[in-house]
Amino acid sequence: MNTLPVNYVELEAIYQTLEKRAYRCISLSGVHDLCGTSMTAYALAKRYQANGYRVLLVDVNLHHPNLDSQLGLKRLDWEVGCDQVAPIFAPSEMGTHYLTAPISNTASLSFRDPNAIQHSLSQWLEQYDRVIFDTAPISTTNYRDIPTNLICSAADASVLLMKSEFTTEVALKDCCERLAKANANLVGVVMNDVQFPSLASEMIRETERIPNVLNTVKHFLQRQIHKSTLLNFRI
Repeated sequence: MNTLPVNYVELEAIYQTLEKRAYRCISLSGVHDLCGTSMTAYALAKRYQANGYRVLLVDVNLHHPNLDSQLGLKRLDWEVGCDQVAPIFAPSEMGTHYLTAPISNTASLSFRDPNAIQHSLSQWLEQYDRVIFDTAPISTTNYRDIPTNLICSAADASVLLMKSEFTTEVALKDCCERLAKANANLVGVVMNDVQFPSLASEMIRETERIPNVLNTVKHFLQRQIHKSTLLNFRI
């Protein structure tokens, strides 16, 4: 699975924001597809794990399920709101455990019941320090999907992801309004600009063209670029 290192600066910013309020259940949602939601959810789970937390990562994205294909796990049939034990995959006793998306292509009615969602979430929080939901994109949710607005409403905190140079202001505003209507606690919007590196990154890449005989010059330029606040500034 493509993921972010646990010491990644942007990931650490998300982690610290959530930890300041000690949020135990976090939902991550994209405005649309390809916002990096699953990658960020997995990386955040590993960041919590690195701090000694027991973490449950739950895939509730029927639109484009991820955990089964990326980690080689099976998708099984499960619902919320009942005392049936969900088929959680536990690679080790401690660390991150995984609950893949239900095998059905259409969400069961239990996922449309806020009380049922809260019931299962309460059970999970008895076993885990943190529960992270990887949800379907907000703008593409339809009647087949597990309702993202209900998952975000049940979570202590919601994080919304957008894609640089692709997500429109109208789409972002619409998603924020949907979350507000669901009484979700939107704590931040994350811009995924992995396909649009900073000016500093591009300049560092260009310095690699300098011949090895001028390594001293190359390394000097790279140090100056790294230290420049202007060149590393993110809009």
